[in-house]
Amino acid sequence: MKILFVSGTSNNNLNDYMQDLTLHGLRELYGNNVVDYPGCWYLYSDEVKKRNFDTNKLWGKGFNLKDSFQDYNLIDREDIKTKIKSKYFDLIIFGSIRRSSYFFDEVFNSSNKYIFIDGEDDRFIDENYSKKSLYFKRELLEETQNIKPINFSIPKKKIVEKINIKPLNLLSPLIPGKAQTYIYKDEKSYNQMYQNSVFALTYRKGGWDCFRHYEILMNGCIPLFLELDKCPNETLTKFPKKILKNVFKKYEKVLFEYNPFVIYKKKFLDIKKILSFLINSIRSKENLENFVKNNKEIFEIKNQLLNYTRNNLTTEIIAKSIIEKVKF
Repeated sequence: MKILFVSGTSNNNLNDYMQDLTLHGLRELYGNNVVDYPGCWYLYSDEVKKRNFDTNKLWGKGFNLKDSFQDYNLIDREDIKTKIKSKYFDLIIFGSIRRSSYFFDEVFNSSNKYIFIDGEDDRFIDENYSKKSLYFKRELLEETQNIKPINFSIPKKKIVEKINIKPLNLLSPLIPGKAQTYIYKDEKSYNQMYQNSVFALTYRKGGWDCFRHYEILMNGCIPLFLELDKCPNETLTKFPKKILKNVFKKYEKVLFEYNPFVIYKKKFLDIKKILSFLINSIRSKENLENFVKNNKEIFEIKNQLLNYTRNNLTTEIIAKSIIEKVKF
């Protein structure tokens, strides 16, 4: 299948996770028959080197997504308008429609098959496009005939082969939203931090979906997802919400061992968390070794979630689910 993937960037961020992960999955399926235009050059190791670009400037430092591709110039990006008019492509995907609508007029007027992806954090639906063709929305409240849910994913090669049965941390030292805990300068140490932890705290930021959730899972760590029960049904549709809701109910007590002023943002603070911490401060704190000994099922949960991630959350699987919804 030949696909034109129209990419775009915002004023604040060069990379767009939803766009980039979708492109990665499509390349896994169709290789260089997927033409990214004008080009997500920051995902190509050779082009990054050529431009002498510091990938630390990417959102999330580009961890677990940079260096996805090589040979930037092997992709044929010539005569795109001519190819659109001649219906050279089987499908045209606007990978970040609210950031870029390159060639939309040409595509619309030439009766090409096309779809839109909206990976923004908000719930806004751009009806200028959603009424014209399939529109995939990340933070979706209600699915309709034309508007479908989509979520983040993870490159298959980034998923660990097996869980760490000798963790070093009960809770991962990286706390979302706490800048002083973002100490990891390279991808390897960042991933090892999660691999060495039983649990990791995570929660909704700008939107419910967040690449961090998947990084936790791919490293064999268990997300303790705050307020996941409030997530809309049509958001995070492929995420293991049911499993993680049950996990949180059973193991929320782990968080009571930590100073709530240190691990929570203000919006998550309440008197219950503060009192529980004070009570646990008087008692002896939960020992990692004792916790693992008394909760042996934790490794079964880790393996269950790791297998779920392999079978449901890879970029290839998400890209395939998009293509399956397109009527050719």
